[in-house]
Amino acid sequence: MPVGSMTCAAQAQARRHRHPTAPGSSARRFSGSRPLTSTWKCSSSSSKNTPSSSRSNFGLLDWAGSTFIPQGPIVSSTKFAWNTMWKTLMSELAPQDQSGAYTRPPAAYTSVVGVTPSFPASSSYTLYIGNACPWCHRVAIAAALRGVPAESLRIVKLVDDAERASRGGWIVESGRDPLFGAKDLREIYDSAAGGQYFGRCTAPLLVSDAQKVVVANDSAEIVRSIDALPGDDVTLRPAALAAEVDKWVERITSEVNNGVYRAGFATSQTAHDAAALPLYRLLDELDQHLETRRFLCGGSVTEADVVLLPTICRFDDVYSVLFKCSGRRIADLPNLSGWLADMMRLSVIADTYDAASARSSYFGQLFPLNPSGIIPAGGRSTKELVAQWLSRSDPAKRERLAVGVSALHTRD
Repeated sequence: MPVGSMTCAAQAQARRHRHPTAPGSSARRFSGSRPLTSTWKCSSSSSKNTPSSSRSNFGLLDWAGSTFIPQGPIVSSTKFAWNTMWKTLMSELAPQDQSGAYTRPPAAYTSVVGVTPSFPASSSYTLYIGNACPWCHRVAIAAALRGVPAESLRIVKLVDDAERASRGGWIVESGRDPLFGAKDLREIYDSAAGGQYFGRCTAPLLVSDAQKVVVANDSAEIVRSIDALPGDDVTLRPAALAAEVDKWVERITSEVNNGVYRAGFATSQTAHDAAALPLYRLLDELDQHLETRRFLCGGSVTEADVVLLPTICRFDDVYSVLFKCSGRRIADLPNLSGWLADMMRLSVIADTYDAASARSSYFGQLFPLNPSGIIPAGGRSTKELVAQWLSRSDPAKRERLAVGVSALHTRD
């Protein structure tokens, strides 16, 4: 009879004949257990009628739980070890306080072009941004809306790749940056700081071309700097609306932009809840507010809309899944969805977002949150997402909220 057609009993008998087991040999029985040889799998067709558990591969819990240690201690000790390692990795990715809450470190450079005397608006600057990053995205939107010329603001694109970066996660997409000849963001920081920089190498980063020093690495100051640079006759912070713009920017930055990160990077349930619940409340409030306003501060786009958009773009695709912010979906908030579509009707804004790159960065690079690195299948391209957002909105209704008002503010 061919071996492949032998019964389990026949195969076991054949093995015993070839390898007789003497008392004390390596194949002896353990107390209260089956022989280790019983874990070998038979190859006969009769295995099709065997319960699936008996056909499964050799399992640690199945073996150890029936011979040495009960299942409970194995599971609890493994969870403890995994959780300890995860919290260690999370503390490196995102600094934590004692409660397990993510605490974003303050920016090291906070000068503003046109306000800080050493950085005049007439000079030229280089801006380093990575598409996947929402803080970089708000800066890119501001530059696009203002129409800042390349001779005033040169943009260098970064790619999120922690394995190739010498510190942090950003490398220069083109290979070398044009100002310092650097390969990654750490080298740019070191060059701009004369080799004396020891902080986090974050993007966006604005550098003075003339002085080759950092102006700012905080997106809020960079957006204000961009509003001061030469460009189209457009402002994102008109003087008459400055107080209202600043109020929304502060709340959105704290509860929405930072809120999703604090929810996603939390290492305790209490810390997650403390971030997620205010986030959901503000999303509901924004949805209600936008029922009677085309944009956050009236009929035209302001800095408040610019800082909100990057998070809303990524919310359903990334934050609701990876950052555990599933208590809301933008698709279920009709006015916020309509506002998103309105923003995307401005072609210069739609061109600033790469949905595939964002998904790849979040799911592929944030190892502590997604150790497998698996990127969800079926994700839509930016073009497909924009078409979907537009299909859900009523353009005429949104436009009636600001009849005769330009979507962009002209300078006073």
